[in-house]
Amino acid sequence: MAVTIEFLYSKATGRSPEAEEALRLALEATDPAIPVVYIEIDGMEEAREKRFLGSPSIRVNGVDVEYGEREPDEYQSGTRYYNTPQGWKPYPHARLIANAILEQQAREAARQG
Repeated sequence: MAVTIEFLYSKATGRSPEAEEALRLALEATDPAIPVVYIEIDGMEEAREKRFLGSPSIRVNGVDVEYGEREPDEYQSGTRYYNTPQGWKPYPHARLIANAILEQQAREAARQG
């Protein structure tokens, strides 16, 4: 299984240019060939169904870049805030995304032996 990235966002908030830039920088620093799938979430029912933690949410191989395997059970369709080196922002820091990519790449390499 190769590494894949899901960029989930709320229909109400759209795709954040800052989050897309952070993702671009993270991919540039790790592997620009990793495919990104964009998923629009429309409302609370779909948010619960897709385990959506707010807009934007970025997952690497299904694992949230901020929470990892310990994601909360509370789902929402509104704006999500991340704790960044510059304080709370409505998008993740590129380093957070890059670290999640590197972690999943290491897991894949270990799994393949």
